[in-house]
Amino acid sequence: MIIDKEYLTNQIHASVEGVKDTGFPIDVFPNPIQNIVFELVTYENYNLEFTSSVVLSAFATATGNTYHIRIKGRWEIPCATYMMLVGRPGLGKTPPLNFLYFPIRENDRQLLEKARKEYEQYAQLLAAQKEGDTSVSQEKPRLVQTIISDFTQEAMLSIHYDNPRGIVLLVDEIVALFNSVKRYSSKSNLIEDLLSAYSGQPLKAVRKSEAFPLSIPLPCINVIGGIQTEMLDEIFKKEYVANGLIDRFLFVFPKNKKIPKWHFGIDKQTRPDTMKKWMYYINKVLNVPCPVKENGITPEPVVLEMSPEATAYFYEWNNGIIDQVNAIEDDNEVESRMMKLNGNAARLALILQVMRWSAGECQVNCVDLESVKGAIRLIEYFEESYQRVKATFEHTNKVKSQDEWLEYVGDTFTTADAEEAGMKARISRRTVFSSLKRLCEANPPILAKVKQGVYSKTVNACTPAQCTSALSENMDSDGAEKVQSAEVQSANDAQEGGSDE
Repeated sequence: MIIDKEYLTNQIHASVEGVKDTGFPIDVFPNPIQNIVFELVTYENYNLEFTSSVVLSAFATATGNTYHIRIKGRWEIPCATYMMLVGRPGLGKTPPLNFLYFPIRENDRQLLEKARKEYEQYAQLLAAQKEGDTSVSQEKPRLVQTIISDFTQEAMLSIHYDNPRGIVLLVDEIVALFNSVKRYSSKSNLIEDLLSAYSGQPLKAVRKSEAFPLSIPLPCINVIGGIQTEMLDEIFKKEYVANGLIDRFLFVFPKNKKIPKWHFGIDKQTRPDTMKKWMYYINKVLNVPCPVKENGITPEPVVLEMSPEATAYFYEWNNGIIDQVNAIEDDNEVESRMMKLNGNAARLALILQVMRWSAGECQVNCVDLESVKGAIRLIEYFEESYQRVKATFEHTNKVKSQDEWLEYVGDTFTTADAEEAGMKARISRRTVFSSLKRLCEANPPILAKVKQGVYSKTVNACTPAQCTSALSENMDSDGAEKVQSAEVQSANDAQEGGSDE
């Protein structure tokens, strides 16, 4: 019996790192890639969910238009993904992005050096032509670039035109991308381009130096970036929800908000060369040529079919979603996001197939059952994350509308005044009384209890954030008011000299 040491090591890591608690199905990754994730979690204090998700994004970017997956009939798509890393400051969204995208940045750097040398040669030839030597000719070299972090819509499309394999919009804070959308949408329709690119619709790039627009027949644009929880209202705006942009995103929202402590003992250990291993697998994908037509700009991707077993499994899963939608009578209650799950699942299945190939576990002549099963488990994780993100946003929005209730009372006020202020702010009497208690117990205290039923504001003015915190503690994880038992509520009311009606 042959014992797979790497598999056993990963099992131990999974147990130690509490993978089951995260909900991320890292076992769908091939063992060598799992090992890389666990090394980054152990030695670099990276967040497992962020790291694993960036792995998917990096493989999607490296693959680009090299391979497409056929979902049904003529519906063929690349594995490009839109991904959002959500978490409080310091939770570690940026480090995995920097580490795991390093090989692609390095590839961009090498291509830049190549283009610079080619352009120098091109300039010499132009000079020779000006002197009358017409015997030499050469096309103007193109700079091939994959990673874009600061861009306009025109620049993005121009760069993509020169790189038919595909590009990635990689931003530390994804709000910057949405601000770019807002900034340029009035003139250049960046948001429409992102929606069209996701669907694989042709794009046109307008260059000021060109007489005619440049056509991008098969766009492949990946998007990834982080966002702090308090900024969610910036991306959950009506226009982004209405046009379906949010529905295209995979959300990563770790359940555990605790930042892991540093351990001195680990620093004394001999660290494995994780970057060397990671570069091997990602470069293996980057080194697969992206097929293009004779014009050199139109990709001819290898289209992978799902195996018969994978197709049957995928159809059964998708039909389950269709049954859920068909069971909804009210059209207003149908979430458009549900009908986007099949496309994202197919993209993830293609990513897993390529990833497993890079680790020597399979071929890339089709997308097999294991990749499809793994993709559906990933979709379940990302959708669970999305629902928690949505609940957090709705809860925050609700609380923000309530956090100015103290503005309706004077510096000294009674419980009756507080009740009246609560009515103006449209919050329940129960929440008012709970908030009064917590604002008194805040550090430093926001309110002081003068006597029974009478409160005064301290020198620490109640800021919206402080009021929000007090109100938040009266909400459950789904953003709903915590329901107290009748006995507890009755006791609280008696303490404040009244009863809940």
